[in-house]
Parts: sequence; structure tokens; C-alpha cells
Amino acid sequence: MLTPIVIVAIGLFIFWGHYLSGVFERRGIPDVLGLMLIGMLLGPVFGIVDPRSFGPFGSIFSNLVLIFILFESGTDLRLKEVRSSFRGSAGITTLGFFTTWFIMAILGVTVFDLSWLSALFVGATLGGTSSAVVVGLVRRIGVTPKTSTMLIMESVETDAFTLAIPLGILGLMLTGEFQAHTVISHFISSIVISILMGIGGAFLWAFILGRFPELKNTKFLTPGFRVSVSRLREAHNFSGAGAALAFGIAIGNLSYIEPRFLERIIPNQDIILQPAERSFFSEMVFLLRTFFFVFIGISVQIDRVDWLLLGAVVTLVLFIARILLVPIVLSERTPLLDKAVVSVMIPKGLGAAVIATLPFQRGVPEGAMIQAICFSVILFSTIYCAALFFLIHKGYSMPFYRLIYGRDKSAEKPRDEPDEHFSV
Repeated sequence: MLTPIVIVAIGLFIFWGHYLSGVFERRGIPDVLGLMLIGMLLGPVFGIVDPRSFGPFGSIFSNLVLIFILFESGTDLRLKEVRSSFRGSAGITTLGFFTTWFIMAILGVTVFDLSWLSALFVGATLGGTSSAVVVGLVRRIGVTPKTSTMLIMESVETDAFTLAIPLGILGLMLTGEFQAHTVISHFISSIVISILMGIGGAFLWAFILGRFPELKNTKFLTPGFRVSVSRLREAHNFSGAGAALAFGIAIGNLSYIEPRFLERIIPNQDIILQPAERSFFSEMVFLLRTFFFVFIGISVQIDRVDWLLLGAVVTLVLFIARILLVPIVLSERTPLLDKAVVSVMIPKGLGAAVIATLPFQRGVPEGAMIQAICFSVILFSTIYCAALFFLIHKGYSMPFYRLIYGRDKSAEKPRDEPDEHFSV
């Protein structure tokens, strides 16, 4: 009986995902909330599904979803947009991470009575944003390509912080020694090696397609090759998200970035991703994303209601801080809609949940509380982000943002003024 039930459940999830997507298109309600609600009902509320029953598959699945989502996003990004948004993404990534780290460390000590090390670990773990949520939302609202690219890149760039720094703090918790050189080398290699592997993998795949033209008729080999490169990256204990995005950008822009000396070896790059392949891949990403958010809901832990409610309050503080951070990063002439969207794009993802479980698994005394706090912030940051995005999408909250950021000056740009939205 178990197999038929599982098959029926999968079919229902797929139907529910398409239904919620249709609701979003008609009414502007993010489908993230409905999918997470299903997961919470199946997991922490009724206990029908235990997240521990997924074993290592849960972590593998979450990484697989992020790789596919970021690869698809990368193929749609143009190099001009990436270059113009790089300064803004670097600024908001750095300021956003350290602001969240500082606030969570202070609140962890004062509100949750954590030790400083545990509070610093929580802040560093929650300093990033969820690529799956960010990509899914920014594509459905009319922000400028620069802002959309900046937010996607931020969600990837923060991986370097949220992997290297928490692991360094965890080592200090366990051994009493903080190895700064290890953290720095991990941070640098997470960025540099990911980019090099992503671009190098794109050229290698283009070369293979050039030598074996019959492979171009398949619909799964390109994403399959992308997964292999990312898993090779993660085998060295680094995130494959950066490599996935770099691979996608390179594939989508290979005809523009290819050095001249490679033109004879890797010709005609416009046929690498055909329309049918893009359509098939987009549908596959949609299905993976549907199961991903259900899995997030299942993984949420609400053993302590008081910690859960405190997490909701703490998350609200992070959103207020983000609102105040936006004028520092974006120029006055950035469209008001862009400012509003940037101010709410701080959802935390399953990657943070995985890191949050490490202290408990390693026997750290405050590991259970660290895990509970992180899960609470992950839950409410996603809920707040989706709800605030809905209000922005419908225009209900725009008067509030107009009061905070002033009138929209994007249409007042003089003709001789450069088109620059980022001030950092």
C-alpha cells in the first residue's frame, strides 16, 4: 500500500504546485506559502512525515534544486546586466551579511541568553538569502534587470560567508581554536574556484557538443553535466551554487565571452541551449521547486513554541534593518518598486537549516537551541518575505515605501546622467 500512496501524493503535490502557480498569476499570492503550509502540516503539525526519514537524500535534494534553479537563472542573465549589477550585489551582500550577523549576535545573547560563540554562529548562519525563494519571486515582478540580477547574485555570493564563517566558529566551539587562515582560504576559494569551475565547465561542455553534434538533440545532458560539475565542487566541501550560476551565465553568453583562439575549437555557440531544451528544463525546475518548498515545511521544527514566537519577533527586526539598509546600497534614482522589492528579499533557505543542525550533531551544549532559533527565523523570514512581496505586487504597501524612500525619481534622470542604480 505504501507505494501507491506515495505515487498519489507526488501527483497531488504536482497538481497543487501548478494550482498555486496559477493563483499567483491571477492574484499575486506567492506559491511559496501554500507549498510550505503543506509541508508543515505533513511534518511538524500532524507528524505524518518525519524529516529524518529522508536521511542524506534531503541534503542531496536541496543542493540539486539550487543547482538547477541557479543554472536556469544564469542562462537568462546577460553579461551587461551582471557587470552593471556587480558593485550593487557586492555591496548589499557584504553589508547585508554583516548587519544580520551583528543583529542576530546581539539578540542571541540578550533575547535567547545564548553564549557569544553560539550567538555569533546563529548570526553567521542566517546572514545569507535563499536562492530558491529569491529567484522565484523576482522573476514575477517588474523590477529592472539590474536589480533582479543583483538579488540573484546576492543569494549566491552570501554562500561564501554562510559556509566559511559558521564552520570556523563551529571549530572554535569544539576545539577552542579559531583558524583564521582556514576561514579566509575557504572564503576566497568558494568564490574564485566556483567561478573558474563554472566557466571552465561551460567551455568544456561546448567543446564536447562540438565534437559530438548528436548530443545536441538531447534535453537532459546539459543540466546533467551541470550537476556533475557542481557535485565535483561540493566534494571538496564547498558550495556548488556559485559554480552553477557561473556555468549558466557562461552557457548563455558563450558566444560573447569566448576568446578568439577558441573559436575554431568551439564554434557556433548559439545552438547550445535550444528552445525545446529550455522549455523542458524550466518545467523540470518548476517541479523540483515545488517539492523543495514542501520539504522545507516538513523540515521546520516547532518543539518550543516560545522559541518559535521569539524567532518571529527577531525576524521582524531583520526586515526593519533591511529597510534601513536599502538607501545605503541603492542610489536615489533607483525605481521605488526596486527599492521595495530589495527591502523584503531576505528569506533564509534550507542551506542555513543544514548548517544550523551541525552544532547539535556535534554535541555542542546549546546545539538544540541554535537549531530551533535558526529554523524559526528560516520559517518566518520566508513567510514575511512572501507576504510583503504580495503587498508590493498588488501595490498596497507602495505608499509606505514612498514615505520611507521618497517619491520615485527614476523617471527624472537627466539625459546626460549615467544609468547607475547602485551607490555602493
